Amino acid sequence: MDEFFCSACIAAMPAGKFYPALVLAVLATLFGFLKGLRYLFKARLIEDMPTSRIRSASQGYTELTGLALLRGEPLRAPLTGKPCLWWRYTIERLQEPGKSTSWKVIEKGSSPHPFYLDDASGVCRIEPEGAEISCHHRLRWQGSERRPGAAEPTTKPGLLQSLGKLGLSAGDRYRYSEYLIRAGDPLYVLGHFISDATGQRLLTIDQVSGQLIRDWKKDFTQLLTRFDEDGNGQLDPAEWQKVTASARQQALLAQRANASAELEHSVRKPESGNLPYLIGSQAQEHMSRNFRFRALAFSALFLGAGIAATWLVSSRLAE
Repeated sequence: MDEFFCSACIAAMPAGKFYPALVLAVLATLFGFLKGLRYLFKARLIEDMPTSRIRSASQGYTELTGLALLRGEPLRAPLTGKPCLWWRYTIERLQEPGKSTSWKVIEKGSSPHPFYLDDASGVCRIEPEGAEISCHHRLRWQGSERRPGAAEPTTKPGLLQSLGKLGLSAGDRYRYSEYLIRAGDPLYVLGHFISDATGQRLLTIDQVSGQLIRDWKKDFTQLLTRFDEDGNGQLDPAEWQKVTASARQQALLAQRANASAELEHSVRKPESGNLPYLIGSQAQEHMSRNFRFRALAFSALFLGAGIAATWLVSSRLAE
């Protein structure tokens, strides 16, 4: 390692060692730059995006805030069994390849079920697929079984890992992590807002009636039973007119029912991959601050790796 701080040593370094080090430094520079920009972009979005109300929100990329709402029976967290609206968990096993120890993920999962946000102006369904979700309720503990046997953690974090570093045997060592969104949590959501996700309110009478007729044709025998008045096994033009009139009447009734029903709102992942989909059960300011800290950390990586790459090149050229 000392040779990397010595200009003469770098100048005399074999190409098989110098160029991999230079490539690593350049890649770390680019990685730190891109990740830092991405986290800064997320922080600025949270800070600058105006918050909308569900009742009056425009369709498209939208920011919503409110409280997590329970509808129906709550979910149960897979490790602790606690009631929640959404969960994510990880199980890791302590690896000891030699003197060093590390944690290896052996199992993980997250809830695919939607949950709801209430902002007092309306209720919106939140689709978690594809979202970057941060949770206020976070739990991490350790145990000796692949699956924790107790609902509450009883082992102090780091204790079993310390035993492993001391060379003491404690059997198989596992670390569990669980993240929850629970009813009543404050919710921040930034994603693609849609009202009437089924699109039923946007269909015309002709479109709805046409779909009904296509469905009826799938059971043509039943269709003949209803409309073949002369019993010849066919539908003549006059009978087809009655089919069309019946379908239009049912379509009109269906549209009236849709118009009087409560409009269903939902938020999902934006279609554009450049826009982040963010969900947090934390205050908006807290999320923004976390993203800025991450941006600062990757900026430090960008700066340090960039200095290292510059030092390697300048030392080599000075040969």
